[in-house]
Amino acid sequence: MSKSLGTLLFAGMLTMAGQPAFAEPVSLSDALARGQDVSPRIAKAKAELKAAEGRAMQAGVRPNPEISAEVENFSGTGPYRSFRQTETTVSVSQPFELGGKRRARKEVAAAEREFAQIALRKAEADLAYDIIVSHAELRAAEDRAKLADSVYARAVELARIAETLVDVGRDPPLTKLRADALLAEAKAESLRAKAQLLSARQGLALLIASDDPELSAIAQAVPTPSALPADAQSLDERLAAAERDAASARVRLAQAEGVPDVTASGGVRNFRESRDTAFIVGVSIPLPVFNRNRGNIYAARASGEAAEAQLAQTRLDTRFSRRDAELMLAAANERVSALSGAGLFQASEAARVAEIGYQQGKFTLIELIDAQEALTSANLKLIEAELDRARALAALGRANAQ
Repeated sequence: MSKSLGTLLFAGMLTMAGQPAFAEPVSLSDALARGQDVSPRIAKAKAELKAAEGRAMQAGVRPNPEISAEVENFSGTGPYRSFRQTETTVSVSQPFELGGKRRARKEVAAAEREFAQIALRKAEADLAYDIIVSHAELRAAEDRAKLADSVYARAVELARIAETLVDVGRDPPLTKLRADALLAEAKAESLRAKAQLLSARQGLALLIASDDPELSAIAQAVPTPSALPADAQSLDERLAAAERDAASARVRLAQAEGVPDVTASGGVRNFRESRDTAFIVGVSIPLPVFNRNRGNIYAARASGEAAEAQLAQTRLDTRFSRRDAELMLAAANERVSALSGAGLFQASEAARVAEIGYQQGKFTLIELIDAQEALTSANLKLIEAELDRARALAALGRANAQ
């Protein structure tokens, strides 16, 4: 461990010590609840759902009518110098959408609203996965830090005993050198474990918007996710299917927009000189000579094909991720069961006996170090196995999210 890293860690701990701390460590259920309340990604997904609902509301609105007024035959020459020959026309025109444009817009907006609803649920599931993993990583980092401190304390005591035995001439000077090297390694590992703890603490704090400088995680089992029925779609599949449906609706809208609309108008014309009035009626239809919206139709169809392909890929990815999570969970359960049973007890007992025997001169320093390293390794493997199990449960829960 470099001096600069040690100085950084020391300065970070001093800075955090001057800040207020929360009264209690956070449980997984509390972290999940707080994360859902304060997460920017959830706020973004909710805002996008509101926007989709607004577009759905607007999609069914018909075009507004237009009113126009025209004044003709004034301020000219001859008899048109004044306003005596003026003709005034007031008319109202109304566009009529043809080809099912309004219905197509409503279908697109409804599909996009459905997509936004599922996207919100996906954001919630993704956040839950991140919080579960971060909570488990913080708990594992705390366990590793405690173990590193314990190993360091044992190394300090071992160095003291080795120094005493060398001073009285029972062990050679090499024994003290080996014990001092072990002490230096334990100190470096303790600093590394503290750095990992600070990183894990910051990771969870960012997800739940906590300013607790001593944030810690309560040991809490990750709930086992319920299995999905064989014919049920995962959340990712539902989202991809919603995008496919929206793409199909956009194709129909592009085709409808290629149909020209009709604008009908009607009004009244007033002839000032004779004080007569007359009705006028008109119809206008664009001629689809240059623009038939073919490019947009082509693009919409291509987007639909891409959405269909994405749905197929998502189905493959979901099957793989679910199966992978199940295999990882089974393996982690086996490891936790094997490491937390008799093996850990035997390693602990061997280290205790070796320490007593070394003090009594029955074991060498190397034998004691081997026994302590075996115990440390067993504890670290158990911590990692429990962390892997939490990650697998989080991944399986995310794969089965609805």
